[in-house]
Amino acid sequence: MSVLKAEKRSGGVKASRLRSQGYVPGCIYGKNLDGSIHIQVRQSELRQALAGKSRGSKLTLSLGSKKYNVLIKDISRNPVTNEIENLQLQNLVSDEVVTGTAKVVLVNKEKISSFIQQRVFEIPYKALPSNMVEEVEVDLEGMNVGSAVKVSDLDIARNKKIELLIDPETLVLSIVQNKRTAEPQTESAEAEA
Repeated sequence: MSVLKAEKRSGGVKASRLRSQGYVPGCIYGKNLDGSIHIQVRQSELRQALAGKSRGSKLTLSLGSKKYNVLIKDISRNPVTNEIENLQLQNLVSDEVVTGTAKVVLVNKEKISSFIQQRVFEIPYKALPSNMVEEVEVDLEGMNVGSAVKVSDLDIARNKKIELLIDPETLVLSIVQNKRTAEPQTESAEAEA
């Protein structure tokens, strides 16, 4: 699990000033905390710690001498620069069920010459922290035009310790005819007629 170093944030400093100094404001909240803990994290360290992570991912937050296992609940970004502007983290408690999301990762995409029509990119679910899943892999090897994958076909759907928050019959992806390869066939068929 990634470790992110943070500092406590004083309430008197405005968020815009923190950002201009290279920090990202944020907070940690959770049932077992007395209240929200306001933090600040260096933008460069945050980018490094969040590489390959998204909303619903777990990480360890180091705040002074304390360490918190947290879930990324929200990452706010500037729509123009894409820089992270704010971070919301939920403190994880081992016996508390939390809502998370698992990113859908396609494996062997290069082996598919047809068009992959992906409809679901994240799977929302509830689970204890020890059963959380950050990614769900879909292996595309051997799939042809007409192949389809539903949520119920994924490993996460078969895990009895995870409660899905999406209909199991939801279509995740399908393999369809590539329009570029279909067009020449249509033209040649018209020429023959």
